[in-house]
Amino acid sequence: MRRLTPIFATALVALTAFPPPAMADRRTDAAIAGAVIGALIAGAAARNRNNGNNGNTHRYNYATDSTFFPNDLPNTICYSRARTCYEGGHYSAWATRRVFG
Repeated sequence: MRRLTPIFATALVALTAFPPPAMADRRTDAAIAGAVIGALIAGAAARNRNNGNNGNTHRYNYATDSTFFPNDLPNTICYSRARTCYEGGHYSAWATRRVFG
């Protein structure tokens, strides 16, 4: 779809810039252009609504997991069921390996 969008945009510009003599009515051109642009916007909105979490429909719910703070790792929070650790709010592979092995 990403490759087709520039093609559709180019075709839309070409059609509105050089209409054939039978379609010289500005109202018709504006209505067609508005419908095409509206359809593109509606499609993009629907795609973003469906992929609001980057396409991952099964996100892990950290709110139901138990947390703990390792004594030897300051500014680190670990989640027991997810078996992940975060330092300063960012995932830390080093701390995760150290705590969970």
